[in-house]
Amino acid sequence: MEEDRRFTTTGLMRPRAIIGTAAAVSIAAMAVVYNFSPSEYSFYPRCPFYAATHLLCPGCGAMRALYSLLHGNVREALHYNAMFTLATPVLIAWAAVCCYQALRYDRFPRLAIPYSAIAMMGVAVLLFAIVRNTVFAF
Repeated sequence: MEEDRRFTTTGLMRPRAIIGTAAAVSIAAMAVVYNFSPSEYSFYPRCPFYAATHLLCPGCGAMRALYSLLHGNVREALHYNAMFTLATPVLIAWAAVCCYQALRYDRFPRLAIPYSAIAMMGVAVLLFAIVRNTVFAF
């Protein structure tokens, strides 16, 4: 007896299900951040690097920056974490491409990122951390 291949899965979850789940979780998380300011509520995780060294890591302030972006305040978001704020449009575009590919073709796009680009992003993050703790320390 032949098996109907339309309803079988080869992996744990199909790309459409992964995208749907990720979208639902992301929307719920953004609703929480939108309604509860990270500056006022203490249930958000604290940075272990900052707690140990009292230096800002590259991700410090990203939650407050996201809160500001969701409320339309770009200047305040740049103040909290400029790298996260400037990377947000790129992340949104990448997520849109992944969603389109998963919903249209039921597969994720293959990203061929050269090692040199990965190394440059690492250097940029490291330089950002150094500059924000020395030159722009406030």
